[in-house]
Amino acid sequence: MKRWFQLDKKADKEIISLAWPSITEQILEMMVGMVSTIFMGRIGIYAVAAVGMVNMLMGFLQTVFSGLSIGTTVIIARVTGEGHNEDAKRALIQSGYMAIIVGVFIAVIGRIISLPLLGLFFGKAEPEVFTAGISYLNIILINLPFLVLDIIVSGAMRGAGDTKTPMIITGGVNILNIILNTVLIFGVPALHIPAFGIVGSAAAVTVSRIIGVTVRVLVLYNFKGLKLNLSLKDDYRIRVDMIKRIINIGIPGFIEQAVMQGGFLVLQIVIVPLGTVAMAAYQIGLNINALAFFPIFGFAIANTTLVGQSLGEGNHEKAETYSHESLKIAMLVAFVIGILMIIFSKLLAGLYSTDSLVIKEAIGIVCTFGVIEPLLAVLNVCSATLKAAGDIKYVMVTSFVGLWTFRVFLSFLLINLLGLGLTAVMIGIFFDFSSRSAMYLIRVKSGKWKLLTV
Repeated sequence: MKRWFQLDKKADKEIISLAWPSITEQILEMMVGMVSTIFMGRIGIYAVAAVGMVNMLMGFLQTVFSGLSIGTTVIIARVTGEGHNEDAKRALIQSGYMAIIVGVFIAVIGRIISLPLLGLFFGKAEPEVFTAGISYLNIILINLPFLVLDIIVSGAMRGAGDTKTPMIITGGVNILNIILNTVLIFGVPALHIPAFGIVGSAAAVTVSRIIGVTVRVLVLYNFKGLKLNLSLKDDYRIRVDMIKRIINIGIPGFIEQAVMQGGFLVLQIVIVPLGTVAMAAYQIGLNINALAFFPIFGFAIANTTLVGQSLGEGNHEKAETYSHESLKIAMLVAFVIGILMIIFSKLLAGLYSTDSLVIKEAIGIVCTFGVIEPLLAVLNVCSATLKAAGDIKYVMVTSFVGLWTFRVFLSFLLINLLGLGLTAVMIGIFFDFSSRSAMYLIRVKSGKWKLLTV
């Protein structure tokens, strides 16, 4: 018991120094999402539902990118810990090649089949919601190649131990995003700029993403003081051995993310028949939950880097210390934020919509998330430890068991057999968080992850 209540000041300082830029970056991302959703709420609840619907679908399409990013981050963290900086550059270059190819392919195919694709998953949505969703999706698909490259470059920087550079760039890009959203959604009559509504939001996101990834790449080549930088003299040949190392981690990572995002997508489909109010309230609840998730995710990122580098050094004890300390800090942060979410649930929900029914439903979702936030900390930090060690197949299998058994299947049964509506969804989410947290914690405690090679 002593270990849980005793802090390791040196390790905590390193964790926080790596985590705070990532947390700040995630909060900045969250603020853009919040502002965008609030703006959609001012257009109408159909816009909130439409954007949420498309974002779920895009999250599923991005699973390939997420797997590739996980593979890149883990490999770069390992080789950096081993002192092989040239291999870190090679990993980034090879990942960049794969990112561009996959991003362009999915964007083109997605654009061709966008109508039947959205109809397949959300055909039961109200016509106004579906039409707005198609308009939003067709523009958002343009930014996929830029999004994946952005994710890869940011992940590579973090894997090398540099979390400040991605934070600074994200901050600037997000300010631009908010400005463009304001101008393009509502228009500026004095400048003869018309209001484009939901289409303007999609355009703002796309332009911001393109500018963001351009800046990240330019920084990689022009700032030599970074922990990871590139030059035209680096090795740009295709390295099959490095690609295999990344894919060996990336494929299970992709499957894990496909399982997760697929579950989120199916759950959204289950919610669609409940109506636009339920869809909008659920999206608002998820958006507010990001207040807790993003800080926790920041500690998970720091944990991945520090555990991966420690294992690369062959220092298993240090890797275990970072894992335990990251978990303790993240749980404390999650507990505090959860309480604040419950206290300010009505105020937060009111920021997104003026519809009393939507606000009432959203408050229940926010309060439920507030209660289970500590489980979210256990789930994310422990899975980050396992991913950093290369034990991602276990994460992949347990993600399927927890999310699909409870969040999806149990929610479906409770909605259709007992008519519990969104209450059924929150019950499913609670059991999903509980089961996966327990499985990840048991695995981390076993210590087997420290002996894996990647």
